[in-house]
Amino acid sequence: MLRRKRSIKLILIAVLSFVKICQQYGSGAPPLACDDQTPRHGDIQAQTSVPPYAIFTSASQVRQGDVLNVTISSPFGAPAPIGGFILQARGIQDTDKIVGKFTKVPSSDLAQITSCRGNNDTVTHTNPEEKPPLSFTWQAPNDFLGGIEFRATVAQSFATFWKNVESPLVEVVTPDTVITTSPPAATTERPTQAPPTIMETKPKPTQTTLDPIYQGCEDTKLCFGVPQNCIPNGNCKAIVAVFVAGDIYTFEIQGTDNPQYVAAGLSMDSKMGEDSAVECVRNDNGRITIHTSWTYPKVEPYVRRSDSPQDIVQLLESSNIEGKLYCKFRRDTVSVVRGQTFDLANNKYFLMALAGSSMKDANRVGFHDVAYEASGAALALSAPGSAAPASRLLLRLHGCCMLAAWLGAASLGVVLARYFKKTWVGKTLGGKDIWFAYHRILMVLTWVLTMVGFILILVEVGGWQDTGDNPHAITGIITVVLCFIQPIGAFFRPHPGTKHRPLFNWLHWLIGNSAHILGIATIFLAVYLQKAQLPSWSVFILAAFVVFHILAHIILSLTVCVSEGRISNGRVNSFPMKDMMGQSRQVTAVDRSSDAPFSTFRKHLLGVYAPIIILFVIAMICLVALAPIGATYNNLMGS
Repeated sequence: MLRRKRSIKLILIAVLSFVKICQQYGSGAPPLACDDQTPRHGDIQAQTSVPPYAIFTSASQVRQGDVLNVTISSPFGAPAPIGGFILQARGIQDTDKIVGKFTKVPSSDLAQITSCRGNNDTVTHTNPEEKPPLSFTWQAPNDFLGGIEFRATVAQSFATFWKNVESPLVEVVTPDTVITTSPPAATTERPTQAPPTIMETKPKPTQTTLDPIYQGCEDTKLCFGVPQNCIPNGNCKAIVAVFVAGDIYTFEIQGTDNPQYVAAGLSMDSKMGEDSAVECVRNDNGRITIHTSWTYPKVEPYVRRSDSPQDIVQLLESSNIEGKLYCKFRRDTVSVVRGQTFDLANNKYFLMALAGSSMKDANRVGFHDVAYEASGAALALSAPGSAAPASRLLLRLHGCCMLAAWLGAASLGVVLARYFKKTWVGKTLGGKDIWFAYHRILMVLTWVLTMVGFILILVEVGGWQDTGDNPHAITGIITVVLCFIQPIGAFFRPHPGTKHRPLFNWLHWLIGNSAHILGIATIFLAVYLQKAQLPSWSVFILAAFVVFHILAHIILSLTVCVSEGRISNGRVNSFPMKDMMGQSRQVTAVDRSSDAPFSTFRKHLLGVYAPIIILFVIAMICLVALAPIGATYNNLMGS
């Protein structure tokens, strides 16, 4: 009986010990981490990049028995989130020696004091949730003199942590040591010396330290970034870097603006489709994972991870700091994806860099609305340097043609047809009334520019291309179709007074105005396309154009109303909507020999309207041709 009770006690002790050892690491660092500060997260290794954390102390000296404030924070401005941590004071001479004790933590919900080798000599987290910068109170021991440093391991997520985050040197001194916080006062006796020479100097510009991914882009690794010329300034929205050592190909990818994913693609051409890609994904639980994928041209889904082998890449490092998503991985030198062999050592590939703000589902990335670009030529991945992007000439010409067509030519043509039919009476151009001659010239110009712009974008993208949630492509196609059929209908227009003339009048009016409105709406939508690279404030220029255009229409319409009220002595002054029903007009001799009332005012208003419309067009064309305008301006100033 006694032996049975003893066995039960031993079993209970073993179970309790096992429970204590197997406590969840989310509630604090495990006991085994006391010595080497290494989390036991399976086979996951610590990051080797520069840690986004630093340890600050309130003083560089502290007396025996006195206290010191110790803070874990970020040295880069905006604080990086802290998931878990373990913090200790270690001796400089004997780095294995844990020194002193902690007496205060900011909150029991964020951190706790624990004992590793001595009483209260360690602080760690109480939960894995994200935490702000943390400050602790540490007390120096009475039996130690010399230098110490505070050392920590800080985890951002389960798979991402940094070891050996260290503070500057702190010296523990005797209680009678005078600790000075400012330089000693100067003595009254000073040696005689010559007066100083004052020289005028220019302030030195502050040098910005680039992210590690940009370092070596000119001499040791191949880099490709979006937008163009972003690598020297270190401000790419997405960047791919390839470092080759022997037959080992190491890739780095980084996206800014807090993307959900950033990806790198290898392609046989500069178009999306039939490409092998690797995605660095920020999951909802904070973990960062990588996946290989295969892109499909022009059809959904763009990416299916199930169609691409996942064992051809190995994740080395990952982080998500201040909105920058980063992954470092190795890719097999030779791999086969969808029956296509990718030989990194012997073949050249177009590099693609892209990033997006959302996922479609667990296996598909969303639209690349943060960044997307392909290199302008196939590249040998072992050749270091900065790769140039594909030419944007056709894309820019497309934008310029559409702006000139719908903001410029169409707007002027509509105004002339609507309000100037009884202006410049008796004057002709090419045998036609002035208003009709210029209306026809402007609308033919609109048609030509629209068709040219449409062909240019078809050549650029290689056919239909989805623009994600932005309906720019759909409204653009509808505008092109309406524009195409409008002059065909005008060519076959019935003669005035015939029974089909009213139908033509209404259709011509409806199709023309619909195309004009849709054309301007499509230009608005283009501002939000990532590929356009237009500044967000471009929309305000377009809004100002619309306000000015509508205001001009209101003023001109008022002149029509007033003019119609002054019809007398048999003079009929017809305006565009007067004969929409096709009623024949009894035109008198007065009609053909004099302008309608307020014609001089309308001419002056046209003299103001036309130049301002042209200025709007020029401003928007400059933004499109020089996009991205910010980078272009910086390059011009730098040169």
